[in-house]
Amino acid sequence: MFDRSGILNVVIAIFAVIGLIAVLGIEGMAAVHVSMMHGTRFCSTAMHVRP
Repeated sequence: MFDRSGILNVVIAIFAVIGLIAVLGIEGMAAVHVSMMHGTRFCSTAMHVRP
């Protein structure tokens, strides 16, 4: 991509890895959250219940 600057390649690679980990982590948390709430229809009810 950038042949002249090795440091820029390293920085881009680090940001790409961080972005990939963040996306996979968010997808994993969303899947666990939906499975814990038994689907999205129960999620809004559980979040808006008043004591």
